Amino acid sequence: MIAPALLCALGLPAGFLLIRRIPICASAPPHCEISLSIVIPARNEEGNLPRLLQSIAMAGVRPTEILVIDDASTDDTARIGRSLGATVITSDPLPVGWTGKAWACHQGAQRATGDNLLFLDADTFFVDRGLDRLVVRWCGEQDPGLVFSLLPYHVMRCPYEQLSIFFNLLMAAGAGGFGPVSKPRLFGQCLLIAKEIYFAVGGHAAVRGSVLENLTLSSLICASGARILCLGGRDTLHMRMFPQGLGQMSDSWTKAFIHGAAASDGSILASAVVWISALWSTALLLIAPRDFGRLSLGFVYLMFSLQLAWLARQLGSYRFLTFLLYPLPLAYYCAVFGRSAARRGLHRKTVWRGREV
Repeated sequence: MIAPALLCALGLPAGFLLIRRIPICASAPPHCEISLSIVIPARNEEGNLPRLLQSIAMAGVRPTEILVIDDASTDDTARIGRSLGATVITSDPLPVGWTGKAWACHQGAQRATGDNLLFLDADTFFVDRGLDRLVVRWCGEQDPGLVFSLLPYHVMRCPYEQLSIFFNLLMAAGAGGFGPVSKPRLFGQCLLIAKEIYFAVGGHAAVRGSVLENLTLSSLICASGARILCLGGRDTLHMRMFPQGLGQMSDSWTKAFIHGAAASDGSILASAVVWISALWSTALLLIAPRDFGRLSLGFVYLMFSLQLAWLARQLGSYRFLTFLLYPLPLAYYCAVFGRSAARRGLHRKTVWRGREV
């Protein structure tokens, strides 16, 4: 009985230290004017771009401009962007030392005429006037020094996408400030910032070589005295991250996640290690030859499954079967994390969208 009690006493609190609750934008009609340039870096995004641009067009808020930065696409990204009312900027050749996304965002910011910049990944899209809710929340803060970031709600349609649960949870914990031991940083998929603050901290030029430019940029913003607010995107901004299969998903998490872990606060890392260790221990003790109190362990396992359900359903369309079978996505997480760590240790790079990162 000691093992189940210990796992419960350590594991459940550790999970809630990482994430307690994820606030979202309230539903409200637009009641403020904003000078807004939307900047969308796009490399071979013909499948995603129409959904995002159409969702912006359905909003009550009218941005000053929508800039699509065509980053050497080989598909119909540029044509689709123009046909749906965006201004398409053909990216200059990628300079040495820059990541493709940082270079595209930098060029968009340089060309933008609005007083505020909203950077959006092309695989995101607004839901039911979500842009209106985002702007209303921004205006409601009445803080000229506010930098605003949303973590898009992860929409999943295929079973393999459910394996992302621990990546999404730990990404939210590390950057969102959604738990008592964390502070808000930034999410890379959605960033709303006053142009004055953006250029004052150096913008994407200051983080040109960073794979996770959002985390590096957040440090510069905090040092400038600006305030960061992070929210969840449920019912406002959604995304479909990995429609092309398990390989695309694995490569994406491989390129980024070890960098995110290295940049995390010590309290976040410690809580994550305790939580994951408790999750693994519970599952392994349940199937161990020796009886460590299987009835009690079964109860702890169910409690962990319910905790995962509470946390993860704030982040994405996860199924309850995923929570009951959580050792499977946990094993996937550990395998991909190990692959990422090994590649970094061997100084090997991952190919993402035709470029090494």
